[in-house]
Amino acid sequence: MEHSKNFPDSFYRVTVKGLCVRDGKVLLIREAEKISGKWEMPGGGLDFGEDIQEGFKREVKEETGMEVVKMSKSPVYVYTYKYENRRNIEWYYSCVLVYRIEFKDLNLKPTDEACAMEFFSKDQLKNLQFDGQSSKLPEIFNPEDFEGEF
Repeated sequence: MEHSKNFPDSFYRVTVKGLCVRDGKVLLIREAEKISGKWEMPGGGLDFGEDIQEGFKREVKEETGMEVVKMSKSPVYVYTYKYENRRNIEWYYSCVLVYRIEFKDLNLKPTDEACAMEFFSKDQLKNLQFDGQSSKLPEIFNPEDFEGEF
């Protein structure tokens, strides 16, 4: 087991992501070039003590200008991701909670964080460049997990 000089061994940064799936395709956000220029699930890290749903809605609004109107009560996917040499920290883990979501509309307002969005099929995910924790999406995404009402 690795030990971190920056955090207690049980520390995880909590990240909340959302997947809007329509007709078996998932909506992804392209990060601005100054960040990575790669594809990402909408959402981000929670502030300390922040409510999960409120933190997620805040993150999405900041990066896309879009409003989340529906969010599943529990995550569809949960996994960990190891960051290395980020935020001036040698390494740390992120606990990623991925919820099913719906937006009020799909009118992306490009920001300093996000410049585009697009729907992709499971097969198309294999050919995309992802940033960080979203890199696990091609292996875990199953359109059947998003069928029916929520």
